[in-house]
Formats: sequence, structure tokens, C-alpha cells
Amino acid sequence: MIQENFIKIYEESFKKNWELPALTDYSKGTTFSFADVAKEIARIHILFEECQIRRGDKIALIGKDSARWCIVYMAAVTYGAIIVPILQDFSPNDVHHIINHSESVFLFVSDRIWDTLEEEMIEDVRGVFSLSDFRCLHQRDGESIQKLLKGMDEKMAEKYPDGFGKDDIKYAELDNDKVVLLNYTSGTTGFSKGVMLTGNNLAGNVMYGIGLGVLYRGERELCFLPLAHAYSCAFNFLVPMAVGAHVYLLGKVPSPKILLKAFEEVKPNLILTVPLILEKIYKKMILPQLSKTTMKVALNIPLLDSRIYAQIRK
Repeated sequence: MIQENFIKIYEESFKKNWELPALTDYSKGTTFSFADVAKEIARIHILFEECQIRRGDKIALIGKDSARWCIVYMAAVTYGAIIVPILQDFSPNDVHHIINHSESVFLFVSDRIWDTLEEEMIEDVRGVFSLSDFRCLHQRDGESIQKLLKGMDEKMAEKYPDGFGKDDIKYAELDNDKVVLLNYTSGTTGFSKGVMLTGNNLAGNVMYGIGLGVLYRGERELCFLPLAHAYSCAFNFLVPMAVGAHVYLLGKVPSPKILLKAFEEVKPNLILTVPLILEKIYKKMILPQLSKTTMKVALNIPLLDSRIYAQIRK
């Protein structure tokens, strides 16, 4: 068992890094500080409380990487619910199946993906919320979620009359052996398979990342791999949020041209990628330059070749 409690890692991080930038939607230029993230989590926790969401209830989440995607993930696990991230390139039938199979009671979804889903196919879902602004897109008959959201400012003021501050952060007391995440694989036969991950599993990844010393407080990180994948989520999101780093979420298709421009502007201290993306950058941006006649000649000149390769690496 990992000594550090998964939920308490973030309770402490939000307090310690209150004033620092936490999440930026690169394509929009909007930034949430750790304080902003904590306040949004507090609002979602009130929603959960008012709707009587219980420990272990499932919260489904699907959409492109964004600051609000991260906020929903963190709000669910710090409340004591179980987050169910779904890859946004899954077909509507697969999405319907995962929502139903996981017995999710709430769904946070991008507007574009919601347009492809059928309400009658997920009839057990009590409420559906937009990842663009957290408005209620759909509520099951008998629910009063939309009315509740209209009075959320008053609910916040009632619960935190002096304003929400770092001392108000108090998250679920949950042992690391409890399931906090249901991760559905892309699957090779039939529908996706759900993998149950505990706080211990996730805390193990986080503490391993911290121990590697790849990212420190106040540093920058560019995320362009889907956070619904366990690898990306652990090291593009959970580790940076634990140490107080600043995550830039690309929010675009990571083409070589877009990526190199983002690298230049963000100047990330850490880049997590996969071989396919590096291969695309090499073939589309670097290889054409190296194939020019003048460049071929230059690369055959001692000392000059090392300077050219150094520039490429830079």
C-alpha cells in the first residue's frame, strides 16, 4: 500500500499552490489557477450533495482534453465518487454501452458528442452536463437539476459566507484501497472492458512520477495525448497537479505544425509523447530539410554536421 493517500495529495496541493496557474486551454488562451480549480470543484461538490450522489456512484466523462475535463475528474474523485473517463473517438453505441455498463448516474460531455448520443439509450442517467460551461443539457424526469444550477451562486454563498478560501478545502476521507476510477479499454473483441483502479494504483503512479523528478512546482507541461488513456492521465495531469506544475492542454489535433508552434510558445519543461507523433514530426518537418542537396553536402563536413544536428535537436 502506498503511504500517501491519493485524495489528500490534491487537498494539500491545492492549498500549497493556491495562487499558481494550474490548467490552460491552449487553443482558447483561458487559464485556471489552483484556486480557480478548487472553487469549481467546490461548486460541483455542492451539486453532488444536493443531488444526493453517494460514495461509489459513477460519473461518466467524455470530451476532448480541456481544463473543465480535468476539473470534473478531480471533483468526482475528491468527492468519493468513481470517475469513468471515456475515449471521445468511441462510437455512440460504445459510449451508450459504457455509460450503462458502468451504471453512471451523471454524464459530463462535450456538446459535439452529446449531439451524437440518444437520451433513450442512457435512461438511467439522472443528469447530463456540458463540458463547455457545466450547464445542464438533460435531466431525467422528476429531477430538478436545472433549477438547482440556477441557484448555485446562492448555495455557494450560503455554504461559504466569507468566500471560498484554501482553508475550506476538505475532501473525502477515503482509503487507498477503494476504487476511484473505471477505465474502459478500446477492446479487441466485443464491447470495451472496464478496469477497476484504486487510489493505491493512482497514488503509485503519482509518487513514481514525483520520484523521477521530471517536473517541479511552477514548471510547464504541454498535454496533447488523450487524458482518457491511463498513461496520459497519470503523467500529463495527475503528476503535474500534485507538484504544482502548469498544464497546457493543446485541445487540437497534434499535427507536426501545430505541435512545433505550441512547443515554441509554451516552452514546456516536460513533453510526453508516443513514437508515432515523433515519426510524423521527423518525416514532415525535418526529413524534407535534410534531403536538400545543400544540406546533404553540409552534413558531410566535420564539425558543421554536429552544429546542424544540435540545431535540429534544439
